Amino acid sequence: MHHVEINYFAVLLSGVLAMVIGSLWYGPLFGKTWMKEEGFTEEDLTKDFNSAKTYGLTFIAALVVVYVLARILGYIGAEGIVEGLRVAFLCWLGFIAATKMTNYLFERKTLKLFLINAFYHLVNLLIASVILSVWK
Repeated sequence: MHHVEINYFAVLLSGVLAMVIGSLWYGPLFGKTWMKEEGFTEEDLTKDFNSAKTYGLTFIAALVVVYVLARILGYIGAEGIVEGLRVAFLCWLGFIAATKMTNYLFERKTLKLFLINAFYHLVNLLIASVILSVWK
């Protein structure tokens, strides 16, 4: 494999933005619908909740996703925002949407829940791809 330059500031910024987007996505935008579709109450979400562990590991996971996206963009030599968006969309479609669909089918979850969760990841990948494409 050839060497790929990674802009770690762009990876870090994308990880932080993923957390911000998540707080909006699962808060004011779709939080109530998500809780209803998952069968959660407000009490369920606060009971035995270790926020440092949950948010810390979520942030690390976001960084891993963005880092891998940066490597993929570098390996294939994606140039510009449009190519970055195409790659991010294909990664989402093949690795996230398809996997989540399989999970939701076997878990017998609703299409609404699938869409909330899957599109959260699409938005994050698209935004990260723009940041990574601009700040090489």
